[in-house]
Amino acid sequence: MTIGPPFFSIILPTYNRGHMIGGALTTVMSQTFQDFEVLIVDDGSTDDTPQMITAWTKDPRVKYHRLPKNIGNMYCRNLALGMARGLWVTNIDSDDFWLPERLRAFADYIKAKPRVGFLFSNGYLHRYGRIIGMAFDPARPIAEGRVPGHYAVGEEFLPYLTTNLAIPRAHYEKYGHYRKDMVILDNELYARMLADGVEVGIIRKPLAVRRIHEGQVTHKWIEEYPEAVEALVAGGTPPDVLAVEKEKLVYEVANYLLRSLQPAEARAFMLKELGDKARSSTLYRKTFLPAPALGLAKAGRKLWLMARHHPLWADEDAKAVYRLIDPLIARERKAS
Repeated sequence: MTIGPPFFSIILPTYNRGHMIGGALTTVMSQTFQDFEVLIVDDGSTDDTPQMITAWTKDPRVKYHRLPKNIGNMYCRNLALGMARGLWVTNIDSDDFWLPERLRAFADYIKAKPRVGFLFSNGYLHRYGRIIGMAFDPARPIAEGRVPGHYAVGEEFLPYLTTNLAIPRAHYEKYGHYRKDMVILDNELYARMLADGVEVGIIRKPLAVRRIHEGQVTHKWIEEYPEAVEALVAGGTPPDVLAVEKEKLVYEVANYLLRSLQPAEARAFMLKELGDKARSSTLYRKTFLPAPALGLAKAGRKLWLMARHHPLWADEDAKAVYRLIDPLIARERKAS
């Protein structure tokens, strides 16, 4: 008897996270919906990742491919897409977690609304050992169905995260894989999909935990900007809208640089991209604050977030998430 393809292909790229990947895999393999395959692509890890994966590959649904050297995230994702057999492709990063009903909720939505081809859910954000909020307010108005291609770029229109996104494998066959020269961002591909009419669907319930931590790859904010602009162009953005969206991106990048304690870089970037227009913005004026002062403000915000979001004050849903992820985080600390 011929066995059909799994419902989901789960892509998990990783690099030097041998101590963390077990937590992500534990939450994947514990899903209430079990019709899936897991495609792990190791981007040339030099730590104990291969040894940590061995036990997981005893399950025939888990496939592991290790590259001989570090090449890049997009290459890993494309390689996994070439291996994928599932009807839908979804993702998890090696430092994130899924809640047990994540795949079940996606499968139920897909069966109820088969026209949707770009589906994402909400998710919890975890930082400083705390659940500090969600990817978006569940009550927030967000466009669904057919939307302009530029909605895939930035955080203003569609607040999706890679670990919360699912797309039919057939769309990757139609629109191609991630561009190899787009080494940082993946939204150029998504912009082309949306511009061609792929419909958006949203699950407002948080179904994953996105971790923000010091071990993550440092963002190259300035390098991301031209790739984001290319994504806007690929999405068929009209010239007048393109100009507005580019300006928004400039301020978004500058704000991240400022929060990363790089005020001089933020100021130079705004002047380069916007000229004298940048000087009238509040953000530009903030770039003259000295880095030590910004550092104190950042430290103060960290203390406030840790107090404001202490597990003692968490609601029952958040406490259930802590019960799920705290033992996994404790285990990885022992392994590191």
